[in-house]
Amino acid sequence: MTPAQRAFDALGLAPFAFQTEVWQAVAQGRSGLLNAGTGTGKTYAIWGGLLNRLAQGADPLGAFPQILWITPMRALAADTARALQRFADIALPGLRVALRTGDTPTAERARQDRMPPQALVTTPESLSLLLSKPQGLQMLAGVTAVVADEWHELLGNKRGVQLQLCLAALARGPCPPLVWGLSAT
Repeated sequence: MTPAQRAFDALGLAPFAFQTEVWQAVAQGRSGLLNAGTGTGKTYAIWGGLLNRLAQGADPLGAFPQILWITPMRALAADTARALQRFADIALPGLRVALRTGDTPTAERARQDRMPPQALVTTPESLSLLLSKPQGLQMLAGVTAVVADEWHELLGNKRGVQLQLCLAALARGPCPPLVWGLSAT
């Protein structure tokens, strides 16, 4: 049983067809845009696929950010980090999801730098700041997937441009990450 299916079973849920299709696409190493209505399970579709893929790796709980989850707003980032951690606690126990935004205390940022989580939820601005550090690209060299949540909110504005530049920087590495956009419109 895959980690995503284990979590769905534990939560008393059955995955929708589009969720299992996304799991398969992620397993095949494909990037994409998932467009579905609010409350239909987009987050679990992509998160489940990424956890399944992570579990297949040699070191699924390795100590470097493997997944970046980008949200356009700090409040959404905090809610998303909690939801991802709850799902991960069932699907892949031991996986750490951390939050890094402008509100993250300096001590927590330092802890993340010393002991990076497997998944980091952040904003385009905070990701730009991370990548601007002298060791920024090196810190994020292990990223295998980037999720742009609420992609429609990032199109055509400064945050979207920041994210595109960050994605371009991450894609220059030896193994460019999968990139998934989530949108409700």
